[in-house]
Amino acid sequence: MSIIKAMRQYRIVSIRIPPYHFNPGVISTFVTVALLYLMLSLGYWQLDRAEFKDTLQQNITERKNLSVSRLEDLPQSSKDRRYLPVKFIGEFDDRHSFLLDNKIVKRHVGYHVFTPVKVSDSKAVLIARGFIKAGKTREQLPAFNTPVGVQALSGLLDMPPSRALLLAENVQQTERWPVVLQYVDLSEISQLLGYELYDMILWLDENKPASLQYDLPTLNLNAANNNGYAFQWFAMSLALAIIYLVVNTKRNP
Repeated sequence: MSIIKAMRQYRIVSIRIPPYHFNPGVISTFVTVALLYLMLSLGYWQLDRAEFKDTLQQNITERKNLSVSRLEDLPQSSKDRRYLPVKFIGEFDDRHSFLLDNKIVKRHVGYHVFTPVKVSDSKAVLIARGFIKAGKTREQLPAFNTPVGVQALSGLLDMPPSRALLLAENVQQTERWPVVLQYVDLSEISQLLGYELYDMILWLDENKPASLQYDLPTLNLNAANNNGYAFQWFAMSLALAIIYLVVNTKRNP
C-alpha cells in the first residue's frame, strides 16, 4: 500500500455524537489548517494596516494644526518633521526652477513647479509652488513669475514626491530653464544648482506671492478598505472551517 493511500485511510480523530460521526483524514486536515492559518494571518495583517492608517491620519491632522515652527527648531528625524507647518525668511533663486512632469489637475495636464529658496549662502529649501498648465506643445514650456528679494514663506514640510512610473529619464539639459524633471531627487538637483538643499521640500501655503494653483497631494489613508478586506478573509476562514466540519462528518447508519 502506498504512503498516500495510507494517509488517506488514516484518521486523526474519531468522535461520535449520535447520530453523527466526525472522522477527518490527515490530508484534508493538513490542507485546511494551512489555509486557515494563511487566511487568518492575512485578516489580522489587514487589521494592522487599518490601525496603522488610522494612527497616521490622526498624526497628520494633529501636525497640520500645530503652531508654526522655524526650521532650526524642528526635530532631527525627517519622519517627525513630515507635515509640520513651518515658516522662514529666504530669497528665491529666480534663475532656476524645475517642472515636475506628468501632473493632472482637474483634467488639465501640466507640471508641479519647484523653485529653491536660499536660507543662507550655502543652503536652500526646495519649494513646491503648485500646479501650472502645460503649453500647447512639449517644447513650449509654461511661463510664470518668481518673486525677487527676501520673502516670508510658510507651508508644510514633506518628503519629495515618490517616483511613479517613469516615462523617461530625468532631463539634464540645463541650457534653458526651467528644467523639466520626471522625478524629484534632492541630491541630483543640488548638484545641478551647486549648493546644498534641505532634506525635505516645502509645500507653499496658498495665496503667497509665489504660489500657483494649490495642489497639495493627499495620502490615501482610507482604513475602511483594509477593514473590509479583513472581514472577507475572516468570513472565508469561517466558511472553510464549516466546509471542513461538514465534509468530514457523516450520519451514523
